[in-house]
Amino acid sequence: MDASTIDWRALNAQAINGLRKNAPDPYREGRPVPRVISVVGRRSGRPRPFPVNVTPVDGRLYLCSATRRRDWVRNLLAAGRCTVERDGPHGTDTDYVPVLVEGEEAARVMATYLPQAGYEDPQLPFAIDAPVEQITPHTTAIAVFRLDPRHHEDEQNTR
Repeated sequence: MDASTIDWRALNAQAINGLRKNAPDPYREGRPVPRVISVVGRRSGRPRPFPVNVTPVDGRLYLCSATRRRDWVRNLLAAGRCTVERDGPHGTDTDYVPVLVEGEEAARVMATYLPQAGYEDPQLPFAIDAPVEQITPHTTAIAVFRLDPRHHEDEQNTR
């Protein structure tokens, strides 16, 4: 089966349902863990949940994509905020500001994430075991988001 015949919506819905049924895996430094993230759709304005790995690196959380053309990446860029389901204390959802990073920070995260991801994306412009030096020139084409905590009091002060 090639990528053009895959029903991505059905696969994503199945993955989301599976993640929501089970307790979320705890975060461990340098290890990708699956999560459900919700972001407002850039055209629909409705919440769009998607399954993705979140990888803690140096105590911060990151999302990675081989390309910036994916819907979830474009939605994150447009919305400027997202919610990670059951991410907080006692299983509460946590709000974040996704910050697109490039350069060495993005390359270090990608070099940590890829060998453990369990999937080699055909759109990657480098090998999954590439060193940081080989990944760095491609960080303007791939997507690496750092999830910074969103402070609701700051949001209220701007209204």
